[in-house]
Amino acid sequence: MQFRKATIHDLEEICQLRKQLANDSEDKLTTEYAPYCEKRDRPFIAKCLRAKKKIILVAEEENKILAHAIIMIEEIPSKIRPYYTYHKKALLVHLYVDKNKRRQGIGKALTQFCLEYLKKQNVEFLDLECYAYNKKASNLYNKLGFLDVFTTKRFTLKS
Repeated sequence: MQFRKATIHDLEEICQLRKQLANDSEDKLTTEYAPYCEKRDRPFIAKCLRAKKKIILVAEEENKILAHAIIMIEEIPSKIRPYYTYHKKALLVHLYVDKNKRRQGIGKALTQFCLEYLKKQNVEFLDLECYAYNKKASNLYNKLGFLDVFTTKRFTLKS
């Protein structure tokens, strides 16, 4: 298994993985996400691949992308927010492993690669959000040393 930063040449393959996510019956947000997948994903992924502060890292085997992680990096100038104790942080926006390749350690290995990659970029910490129902992902992140910092609650006003 190899890990690397994605390039614009990976756009189609990453979009195919995200299409799989939209049709993933295990994902409780499928009904919310699926209609927007085709319209939003391709431009969003293309923008991430070209941006300086957004990074897509991939896990691949035999030239096939099996998983991807989307990370946003934020630099905080100390003169703007002098009360912050850090100057560079990242947010793991999304991590998805091909449905047929799960439970093989790919998500764990890709997350570890993300951490090493970000250390080399002098990022001081990585935040992520994980859906409450996604116990497998939550357990993985806990095992890797992520800490629960806050909880987000949601109340749906529109049915």
